[in-house]
Amino acid sequence: MDIKEIKKWIEDNLVMQEEARSITGQSVSAFNQSVATRKIIPFVEFGEVRKTRLYLRSDLEEYARKKKSAE
Repeated sequence: MDIKEIKKWIEDNLVMQEEARSITGQSVSAFNQSVATRKIIPFVEFGEVRKTRLYLRSDLEEYARKKKSAE
């Protein structure tokens, strides 16, 4: 993969919390609880004090499907 392909993959597949919550249909507190209980696991995490987490879109879509079918 060259740098352009990597950038394209990241843009297509990784999302930050706001978009992640939109995909799962959760409030901030519900999403944070799902992360804390490891029901949603960040794909990558940066920072020690102020963390930046990126989530894999396909993982979130699968989580949302499972959550919906459990309701």
